[in-house]
Amino acid sequence: MTISFILNDPAVNDQTAGPQTDDSGDGFTDTDVAYSTLPLAFRTYLETTLGLPSTFPTNVYVATKTNSVTVNATAGSQLSGTTFTDSTGGALDGDDSLLKTADGKEIFLYADGSNTVIGKYDSDGINGVDSIAFVIFKQDVLNAGATSDQVTLSIVTYVPIFHSDTNDPDDAVNLGNTLKLAAGETTTFSFAGAPSGSNLFMMFGDPNSTEIVVIGQDPLNQSEGGNITTKDVLNISQAGSTTSFGVNGNQINPTEGAFITYVHGANTNYLVPNLDQNEADIEANIDFQSLVNATTASFTVNQTNPGIGPVTVKISAFTTAYEPGTGFVDGLTNDTHVDISSFSLTNVVVKTGNTQYFPDATIDGNGNLIITGLSTGDTVSWTTTGTHNRVLIENISDNDGVAGNDNNTFDIGGFSIATPSSASTFVGQQIVIEDDGPTAALTENTAKVLHDETTGVDPNSNDQSGSAPAAFLALGAVLGWAASASAVVTPSSSFGTDGPGSQTLSLGVSAANADSGFDSLDGHNILLNIENGLVVGRVDVGNDGSTIGDPVALAISISQAGILTIAQYIAIAHPDTANPDDVKTMTDSALLAKVHAVDADGDSSDTSLAIGDKVQIRDDGPTITVPFDGDPGTAGIQHETLANTLNASASGAFGYDIGTDAHTALFYSGGGSDFVDVNNSLAAVQISLTGTVDNAQNPNITQAVATLTAETSTSASFDFSFHYDKDPITAGVQDSTAGGTLVFDKNADTYTITLTDVIDGFSFDVLHTAELIAKQPTGNTGHPLIVAEQLTPNGDPDPFFVQFTANSTTNTIGFGFNSTGDGAPVGDTTFNNGGATHDMVTNLHEDWVSATQSTNGVAGDTIQKGEALTLRFFKENILSDVDPNAPDGGTERLDPTASASGVVVKFDGIGNSEDLVVILDLKDANGNEITRAVNVENSDLIKGNANVPAPYNSEFTLDNNDALLIIEQNDYTVAGETYKIQGLQIMQSANGLTGDAINLNGAVGANGGSSATSNLTAWDTTDNDVLKIVDIGFVQQSSGTIGANLDFGFQIADADGDTTATQHILVDIA
Repeated sequence: MTISFILNDPAVNDQTAGPQTDDSGDGFTDTDVAYSTLPLAFRTYLETTLGLPSTFPTNVYVATKTNSVTVNATAGSQLSGTTFTDSTGGALDGDDSLLKTADGKEIFLYADGSNTVIGKYDSDGINGVDSIAFVIFKQDVLNAGATSDQVTLSIVTYVPIFHSDTNDPDDAVNLGNTLKLAAGETTTFSFAGAPSGSNLFMMFGDPNSTEIVVIGQDPLNQSEGGNITTKDVLNISQAGSTTSFGVNGNQINPTEGAFITYVHGANTNYLVPNLDQNEADIEANIDFQSLVNATTASFTVNQTNPGIGPVTVKISAFTTAYEPGTGFVDGLTNDTHVDISSFSLTNVVVKTGNTQYFPDATIDGNGNLIITGLSTGDTVSWTTTGTHNRVLIENISDNDGVAGNDNNTFDIGGFSIATPSSASTFVGQQIVIEDDGPTAALTENTAKVLHDETTGVDPNSNDQSGSAPAAFLALGAVLGWAASASAVVTPSSSFGTDGPGSQTLSLGVSAANADSGFDSLDGHNILLNIENGLVVGRVDVGNDGSTIGDPVALAISISQAGILTIAQYIAIAHPDTANPDDVKTMTDSALLAKVHAVDADGDSSDTSLAIGDKVQIRDDGPTITVPFDGDPGTAGIQHETLANTLNASASGAFGYDIGTDAHTALFYSGGGSDFVDVNNSLAAVQISLTGTVDNAQNPNITQAVATLTAETSTSASFDFSFHYDKDPITAGVQDSTAGGTLVFDKNADTYTITLTDVIDGFSFDVLHTAELIAKQPTGNTGHPLIVAEQLTPNGDPDPFFVQFTANSTTNTIGFGFNSTGDGAPVGDTTFNNGGATHDMVTNLHEDWVSATQSTNGVAGDTIQKGEALTLRFFKENILSDVDPNAPDGGTERLDPTASASGVVVKFDGIGNSEDLVVILDLKDANGNEITRAVNVENSDLIKGNANVPAPYNSEFTLDNNDALLIIEQNDYTVAGETYKIQGLQIMQSANGLTGDAINLNGAVGANGGSSATSNLTAWDTTDNDVLKIVDIGFVQQSSGTIGANLDFGFQIADADGDTTATQHILVDIA
C-alpha cells in the first residue's frame, strides 16, 4: 500500500520585524502574512483557549503556506484522513522538537487534537513547560473522491527562536524529523477478470499499489509432485454481477478455507487480468517483491448456501516471511500468529418471513475471530494487535455446535485492507523559522603599515623595535616587523532585533594560494594562505601554485583594535632599480579584513574588505660602507699606487653592504655577481676599465676588460687586461698588453690589485748635445777637423757617442757624392743617381768643426752656403779617436754603430725664409743601409714655445727667433721598414747638388708622417741662408716599462636590481 506525500513549499516565518515575503538567497521564500489574516476560529483558539497575546506575532508576522503538503492515495484507494505524529508515529506528548528559544530553553511538542501542535518550554526552570513558543495548525482539503488532500500549514511564533548556525546571519531552523504527518486509506480488491476453472492460486490488485495472493488452505506443494486437483484449488465464479471465489468449487465448504496474503510488486504477467489458467496452476508464478503489513482488513460474503445461511467462519491473522515462488506453499505452515483485537460486522440483519438472523461474533482465547450466522452480503472487518500480512478464512460450520449448519457453504466476493495512519512522512522541514540576524560591516580607514627592509628601525616607516610577537617568531627568524600606527579598519556592524553580541576582526585571503603581488628576489611568486590565524605568504618555489612546505616570506595579523602587523622573513623584489627606497604595495584584493558579527542569540554575519593596499614594503638598497681609499693611513682619498713589476701587489680600502636584498649562494655559484655587468655581450660579468699610459702620442688604453672569475658572499675576483701603444715615438700603434687581478674582500672591506703582466714599453729619451757629458777636443783651439762628444754617462747600458766632421766648397772644389761621405766624390752630382742607394755629400776639402754645448757649425758656429756638417753615431767610446795634432785631426770613423729613431735640431736666429737640406744615413734591423734626403721648408720649423708638441716640450724650450726641426721615424720610413738614423748631414741648401728629397711634414705623431718614397720634391736650390744650431737632440727608445693610470668603475646591485652610484678604484702604476 503506497500513499505518496509531496512536500511543496514550506511555511516560512522570518522573525525579522515586518512582513518578509522574498527569496533572500537562503533557499527559502518567506511566506509571512499578517496575524490578522488567520482564520477567526484559529485566532480565537490562540487568544481565548490558549490565552496567548498577539503582540509578538503581530510584530514578526506569521507564516501560512497553502498546499504545503499534498497527500495522494494509492491507486484504487481512498484517503481516510491525516494527523500529526511524532517521529515514530506515536502521539506528540512532550517530544523534543530539537529547537530552543533564543535564550537556550528547550522546546517540546504537544498535540492538541489531530490538527494542532503546540511548542512549549519551561520559562523559569521551576514549573515545567509553562510557556508557549509557537503553535502549528493544519487544514485538510480533500478532493471529491478522497484520493488527494492538500494540507495547508500555519505557524505562529511567540518568542525568538535560537539559530545555531553562526556562519549565516539569516539561517533557518525547522522541526525536521521531530514532526510527521500520517495518512490512512482503504484498498478494495475486485476479482473481476480472473480465469475460470480450478487453479492453484490467484493474484489480484493494482500493479502500482498493493496486491493480494489467494490460495487454498491445503494446496498442492508442487515441489513434491502431483496434480493440483488432488489438493485444494481455487475456483472463480463469474455468475451474476460479482466475481467471487470458492475452494474446490464455487463455494467454500465446511473444513475448507483460503489464505489471503498482502503483497507488493507482483509480477504483472501473473497478475489478474494478465494471469491465464495455465499460469495460475504453477506455484513458481507466485512472484512478488515484498509483503505489505496492515492492521485492519475485511471480506464480503458474496452468497451463502442456503441463501440465508447461517454459516460459521473462523478468521486467523498471521505474519509470514517473504517466501515467493516455489517456497510459497511451504511457507503457509510456519507463520507467526497475530491476535485479532477488535472487529465489526456490516449488513448483518437478514430477514426471511418473520425470522431475523443476527450473527454472533467472538474472539476466542487464541486471538482468532469466530463468527456464527453469516449470510449473503455480510462484511466482516477486523483489527489486529500488531501488523499482519496474511489471513486464513475457514468454513467451520460443521463444528459450530449449531444444528442444521453442518453443510452450509459460502463464497468470498470482495476483500479490503484498511490502513489508518499507515503511511507517514516527516513534515517538520515544512515548518521553517528564519532568524533576524546581524549585518556585519567594516569601515576602511586611511592607516597603512609600511615596513622598511633596511636593517634597523626606520623612523619614516612603521618599523617596530624589540622582539616580534611569538606567533611570528614561531614561523622562523624575522628580518623585521612593523605595525600600523592606528586602525586600518573599524567594525561597524548592526545587530537587528536580537540585539548586540560581539564583533571579531580577522584576516583572510581572496583564495587559497592568493598571489600577493610580491615576488621573491629570485622571481618566484609569494602566495598567501591562512595558517593558525595568520596570513602567511610563502615563496612558490616550484612555480606550481602551491606553497606547502615552501619558505615563509611574510606573515600578517590584525588585532581586535584594527592594528595591522606584518613580519618579514626574506627580502622581496622591488621593480624600480633606480630607487633603492621604492615602495612595493600588496595586491589590494589578495588580503582581506574580515569581521564576524554575532547577535544576542548567536546568529552571525560576516563581511570582508580588501586591504592588500594597506601592506607596503620599502626597498633596501646596497650602500657603500667604506669608500675607496688607496692609502687609508693618509688623510683624504688617495689613489692606489702599484709598482710596474711582475706580481706587484697593493691593497686599499673599499667596502659595501649589499643589504637585505642579498644574493644567495646559488646565485653566486651560477655566475651571478654583486657587481653590475657593463657589457653583457661578453661572457661573465664585466666591470668598467679605462685609463691611460705614459704615451703622449696614444695615451688611452684600448680593448680593456675586467672580467669576474669567481664570487661568493665574502669575495669577488676579477681578471683585467688591456691593450696600449707601448712606443710613444714610433708612428702608429705599437700594440702591447698588460693585465692583472683585482680581488675584493667583502668581509674585510678591502681590495687587492696584482699586476701579472707588466706594462712594457719604450722610454722616450733625448740625448742633447747641449747636455754632453764629455768631448774631444774640449775646445775649438786649433780648429779641430774631428770632434767627438759623449752624450750618455759612463756605465749606461746604451752608450751614445757622436762624431762631427765638416766639408766646405772652394772656388775650385765643389760638392759631390760617394757612399761614405769622406774622400773624393764618385760620379755625378745627382743624389742616389744611377742605382746608388747610399750617397752622402763629400769633397776633398775638409773643414774644421765647431761643436760645443751651444754651437754646432762648420768653420765657426754656423752653417753657411757651401758648408756641410756630418754627424755619425757610435756606441763605442770614440773620444780617443780625436787628435787635433794629427794631420786629419785623428781617426775618422765611417761605419756608425749606434742609432736614433729621430733627431731634433734647435736653431737660433731663424726668420721666415730659412730652409735646409738634410741627408739621413739609415740602417734597418737586418743591417741594410741607405740614405734619404729631406727637404726642410721654413714652414716645417716649429716656432714659439707654446707650439712645441709633447713629448718634446719636456725636452726643448724656444725663445724668440728660435725654431725646432723634428724628424721622426714616420718621416723617413714606410710601412714594414725598420730603418733608424745612424748619421746625418746638414746643409743650408743644395749647394750645387741636385736630386729628389722627402717633402717633410713638420707635424709630429701618428698623423705627422712624411711620404718617404713617393711625392718627392727637388732639392732646395742653392741660397745664402745661414743656420745657427744651438742644440741637437737624438731620440732614444729603450725597452722597459711605462707608467699607467687605471680607473676601475663599477656599481653594486642587490638582488632586486637596486644599485649604488658608480664607484672607482683609481690605480697609478709606475
